[in-house]
Amino acid sequence: MSYRTVGDILEFSEGLHRHASALYEQLRDDTQRERVDMMLKLLADHEQRLATALERYRDGNKAAILNEWHQFEAADVADIVMDAKELHMDISVTELVQLALKVDDYLISAYQQLAAEASSAEVRALFEDLANLEQAEKISAVRAALSVDDW
Repeated sequence: MSYRTVGDILEFSEGLHRHASALYEQLRDDTQRERVDMMLKLLADHEQRLATALERYRDGNKAAILNEWHQFEAADVADIVMDAKELHMDISVTELVQLALKVDDYLISAYQQLAAEASSAEVRALFEDLANLEQAEKISAVRAALSVDDW
Protein backbone atom coordinates (compact mmCIF):
# COMPACT_ATOMS: atom_id res chain seq x y z
CA MET A 1 0.00 0.00 0.00
CA SER A 2 1.26 3.46 -0.82
CA TYR A 3 1.07 6.73 1.06
CA ARG A 4 -0.68 9.88 -0.15
CA THR A 5 -1.41 13.27 1.29
CA VAL A 6 -4.99 14.29 2.03
CA GLY A 7 -4.67 16.72 -0.89
CA ASP A 8 -3.60 13.87 -3.18
CA ILE A 9 -6.55 11.76 -2.02
CA LEU A 10 -9.00 14.60 -2.68
CA GLU A 11 -7.42 15.16 -6.10
CA PHE A 12 -7.65 11.44 -6.88
CA SER A 13 -11.31 11.31 -5.78
CA GLU A 14 -12.17 14.38 -7.84
CA GLY A 15 -10.46 12.84 -10.88
CA LEU A 16 -12.26 9.55 -10.33
CA HIS A 17 -15.62 11.32 -10.35
CA ARG A 18 -14.68 13.36 -13.43
CA HIS A 19 -13.55 10.20 -15.22
CA ALA A 20 -16.80 8.42 -14.36
CA SER A 21 -18.80 11.45 -15.53
CA ALA A 22 -16.94 11.48 -18.85
CA LEU A 23 -17.52 7.75 -19.21
CA TYR A 24 -21.28 8.18 -18.74
CA GLU A 25 -21.33 11.05 -21.24
CA GLN A 26 -19.46 8.89 -23.74
CA LEU A 27 -21.96 6.08 -23.25
CA ARG A 28 -24.77 8.57 -23.92
CA ASP A 29 -23.35 9.05 -27.41
CA ASP A 30 -23.63 5.31 -28.03
CA THR A 31 -27.15 4.65 -26.79
CA GLN A 32 -30.39 4.99 -28.70
CA ARG A 33 -32.60 4.17 -25.71
CA GLU A 34 -34.22 7.19 -24.07
CA ARG A 35 -34.45 5.79 -20.53
CA VAL A 36 -30.82 4.67 -20.56
CA ASP A 37 -29.79 8.07 -21.94
CA MET A 38 -31.70 9.84 -19.14
CA MET A 39 -30.07 7.61 -16.52
CA LEU A 40 -26.62 8.21 -18.00
CA LYS A 41 -27.27 11.96 -17.89
CA LEU A 42 -28.36 11.71 -14.23
CA LEU A 43 -25.27 9.67 -13.36
CA ALA A 44 -22.93 12.01 -15.25
CA ASP A 45 -24.45 14.96 -13.35
CA HIS A 46 -24.14 13.00 -10.06
CA GLU A 47 -20.44 12.41 -10.68
CA GLN A 48 -19.89 16.02 -11.75
CA ARG A 49 -21.54 17.34 -8.56
CA LEU A 50 -19.25 15.17 -6.45
CA ALA A 51 -16.16 16.25 -8.41
CA THR A 52 -17.09 19.91 -7.90
CA ALA A 53 -17.68 19.32 -4.18
CA LEU A 54 -14.27 17.67 -3.83
CA GLU A 55 -12.64 20.58 -5.62
CA ARG A 56 -14.25 22.95 -3.09
CA TYR A 57 -13.08 20.76 -0.18
CA ARG A 58 -9.54 20.78 -1.57
CA ASP A 59 -9.53 24.53 -2.17
CA GLY A 60 -11.17 25.32 1.17
CA ASN A 61 -8.88 23.42 3.52
CA LYS A 62 -5.70 24.52 5.22
CA ALA A 63 -2.33 23.30 3.99
CA ALA A 64 -1.75 21.51 7.31
CA ILE A 65 -4.77 19.31 6.66
CA LEU A 66 -4.00 18.76 2.98
CA ASN A 67 -0.39 17.79 3.73
CA GLU A 68 -1.19 15.06 6.28
CA TRP A 69 -0.07 11.65 5.00
CA HIS A 70 -2.26 8.53 4.92
CA GLN A 71 -1.92 5.01 3.70
CA PHE A 72 -4.06 4.87 0.54
CA GLU A 73 -4.07 2.75 -2.58
CA ALA A 74 -5.70 4.56 -5.48
CA ALA A 75 -7.83 2.54 -7.89
CA ASP A 76 -8.95 3.12 -11.45
CA VAL A 77 -12.62 3.39 -12.50
CA ALA A 78 -12.26 0.17 -14.51
CA ASP A 79 -10.83 -1.59 -11.45
CA ILE A 80 -13.64 -0.32 -9.25
CA VAL A 81 -16.43 -1.49 -11.52
CA MET A 82 -14.47 -4.74 -11.79
CA ASP A 83 -15.49 -5.51 -15.33
CA ALA A 84 -15.60 -2.57 -17.73
CA LYS A 85 -16.91 -4.84 -20.49
CA GLU A 86 -20.23 -4.73 -18.62
CA LEU A 87 -20.59 -1.23 -20.07
CA HIS A 88 -22.23 -2.15 -23.36
CA MET A 89 -24.78 -0.49 -25.62
CA ASP A 90 -27.62 -2.72 -24.41
CA ILE A 91 -27.00 -2.16 -20.70
CA SER A 92 -30.17 -1.86 -18.64
CA VAL A 93 -30.86 1.00 -16.25
CA THR A 94 -30.59 -1.43 -13.33
CA GLU A 95 -27.20 -2.76 -14.47
CA LEU A 96 -25.97 0.77 -15.06
CA VAL A 97 -26.95 1.90 -11.57
CA GLN A 98 -25.30 -1.16 -10.00
CA LEU A 99 -22.05 -0.30 -11.78
CA ALA A 100 -22.30 3.38 -10.84
CA LEU A 101 -22.87 2.58 -7.17
CA LYS A 102 -19.60 0.64 -7.07
CA VAL A 103 -17.71 3.95 -7.43
CA ASP A 104 -19.68 5.47 -4.55
CA ASP A 105 -19.24 2.37 -2.39
CA TYR A 106 -15.49 2.31 -3.05
CA LEU A 107 -15.08 5.93 -1.95
CA ILE A 108 -17.43 5.62 1.04
CA SER A 109 -15.41 2.67 2.29
CA ALA A 110 -12.10 4.45 1.65
CA TYR A 111 -13.23 7.63 3.42
CA GLN A 112 -14.53 5.68 6.41
CA GLN A 113 -11.23 3.83 6.70
CA LEU A 114 -9.25 7.06 6.33
CA ALA A 115 -11.41 8.74 8.99
CA ALA A 116 -10.83 5.83 11.37
CA GLU A 117 -7.06 6.07 10.88
CA ALA A 118 -6.78 9.89 10.90
CA SER A 119 -4.33 11.30 13.38
CA SER A 120 -6.08 14.65 13.78
CA ALA A 121 -9.66 15.55 14.56
CA GLU A 122 -9.79 17.95 11.59
CA VAL A 123 -8.81 15.29 9.08
CA ARG A 124 -11.13 12.76 10.71
CA ALA A 125 -14.00 15.25 10.39
CA LEU A 126 -13.07 15.93 6.74
CA PHE A 127 -13.19 12.25 5.78
CA GLU A 128 -16.38 11.69 7.77
CA ASP A 129 -17.96 14.63 5.90
CA LEU A 130 -16.82 13.16 2.59
CA ALA A 131 -18.22 9.73 3.46
CA ASN A 132 -21.54 11.35 4.41
CA LEU A 133 -21.56 13.41 1.19
CA GLU A 134 -20.93 10.29 -0.90
CA GLN A 135 -23.66 8.42 0.98
CA ALA A 136 -26.19 11.23 0.48
CA GLU A 137 -25.37 11.46 -3.24
CA LYS A 138 -25.59 7.69 -3.55
CA ILE A 139 -29.09 7.74 -2.05
CA SER A 140 -30.03 10.58 -4.40
CA ALA A 141 -28.77 8.61 -7.41
CA VAL A 142 -30.71 5.51 -6.35
CA ARG A 143 -33.90 7.56 -5.96
CA ALA A 144 -33.35 9.05 -9.41
CA ALA A 145 -32.80 5.58 -10.84
CA LEU A 146 -36.02 4.33 -9.28
CA SER A 147 -37.91 7.25 -10.74
CA VAL A 148 -36.63 6.43 -14.25
CA ASP A 149 -39.27 3.70 -14.35
CA ASP A 150 -41.91 6.42 -14.02
CA TRP A 151 -40.67 8.26 -17.12
